[in-house]
This record gives sequence, C-alpha cells and structure tokens, in this order.
Amino acid sequence: MSSRTSVASAYIAMCLIWGSTWMMIKIGLRGAPPVTSIAVRMTVASLMVAILLRAMRVPFPRDARFVRLGLFNGIFNVGLPYIFVYFGEERISSGLAAVLYSTMPLMVALLARAWLGDRLTVRKMAGIALGMVGVGIIFSHNLNLGPAAAAGTALVLASVACSTVGTVATKKWGHGFHPVASLLIPFATSAALATLLALAIERPLQLDYSPATWGTIVYLAALGSVTAFTLFFFVMQRIDVTVVSYQTFIIPIVAVVLGFAFLGETISSRVALGAGLILAGIALATFARAPRLVRNA
Repeated sequence: MSSRTSVASAYIAMCLIWGSTWMMIKIGLRGAPPVTSIAVRMTVASLMVAILLRAMRVPFPRDARFVRLGLFNGIFNVGLPYIFVYFGEERISSGLAAVLYSTMPLMVALLARAWLGDRLTVRKMAGIALGMVGVGIIFSHNLNLGPAAAAGTALVLASVACSTVGTVATKKWGHGFHPVASLLIPFATSAALATLLALAIERPLQLDYSPATWGTIVYLAALGSVTAFTLFFFVMQRIDVTVVSYQTFIIPIVAVVLGFAFLGETISSRVALGAGLILAGIALATFARAPRLVRNA
C-alpha cells in the first residue's frame, strides 16, 4: 500500500470511528454520569494501551519533550475537550454542538498560520466556510436555544478551542514518536483529571452499570480512544493540520448515516444538501493540490 493510500485509509477510518462515538456516548449516558463515564473510559483505554505497548514491544520514550507533549495533550486534546462537550450537551442540543464544532477547521487554520506558518489561502477559507454552512443546514431544525444555551454554547466552544490547541501542538511537536506510545500519557492524564472531577461532583464509585453501559464504555475506550487516536497521531505526522481538522465536517455526515441505518432516522433533502456542501467545501479547500505529505521525522 502506498504512503498516500495508507494515510487516506487511516483518515477515513478515523472519521468513521469518531462519527460512531456520538451515538455510543448518548447510549452510555443513560446509565452513567458524564464525568464518571469519561474517567472510566480513559482508565480502560490507558490499560489497553499499556497492554498493547507491551505486546508490540514498542519502546516507551522518556525524553522531556515526549512527556511534556503527553501531559499537554492529556489536558487539551482529551481531558478538557471531553469534559466541556459532555457538560455542554446537557445544556444545548447535539445539533447545535455539531454546528459549533464545525468552527474547528477555522480555528485550526488560524492557529496553524500563527504557530506553524501554514498558508491561509482564499480557497482554504472558502472551503471551510462552505463546510460550516453545510453542517448548519444539516442541523438547522435542531438549533433550539433555551435559558441555558449561552452556557452550553460557551462550554462547547471551549472544547473546540482546547482541541484546536492540542491538535496544532501535536503537529508542531509530535513528530518522531510511535502513534501508540503517544497515547499512554495523554490517556492517563485525562483519566486522572476526570477522576478528580468526578470525585468532587459525582458518585464515581457506583459502577453497577448495565451491560449496555459497560459495552459503550469498552467500545469508546477500544475504538473511540485507542484506535481513533492512534490513527489521529499517524495522520497528523503526514498531512496538513487543517486538512486533519476537516474531520469535524465529515463526522456529522457519518452520524446521520448511522442514525438512518441503526436508529430508524430519516435522511431528508436538507441533510442531503448539507452533506453535499460539506463535501464540496472539503474538495474546494483540499483538492486544488493533493494534501501535503511530510516526511516522518
């Protein structure tokens, strides 16, 4: 398999997995409080990564740059984004959260221009804008604003901002490390952060969950965390960071298709139009030239 094909395959798989996690999170929250769910998920994911590293005999880097990046990602790429978005979705609709998250490519493009010197072309900005419009059209029926909308909106945008910082930091400092090895410190850090918060505001020791709840936790740990983040770190080392952030446009399409396939939801003409605009925006911003592959440091 060529380098370009392997990167494209990894990117598609990452989007498909993260597109499925929204449905699994919603199912899991029926039986477990939000921060405790994150704490258990990331603890299970940390144990999985440790076992995987030992089975694969992957050396664990011990230099200061690796440790600092791991702690940073644990806070900004995993822990805080998950906490903010879980609390945000208690106050606003998932549709509004999806629209707000579609601002991430714009934030990434601006921060990548400042930190990485990436080109901020008119074509790229137009493609991002078109994708944001597409996400807005898909969820336009579900943008219900209530008394808590301001707080929920602020929390989701805080999640987007944290993810943006973590994503660009990974692009800047994450080269040269094995994708699986790069997961252990972030996952353990986010597990510790969520556990401390759960002890303060929830009852995290009551783990008498249903099989469905435990099933979603294992799914989210194994696929939504270990597998998806491994693919994320693999892809991040090889293509433009703004292109990676386009996942926030693709994931809503995946979520809608899965809802149609497994939850009996319908795909309306509005959804089809929004999906078409998203794909057109990605094509406009990306395919003027092929995504820039970079040599793995």
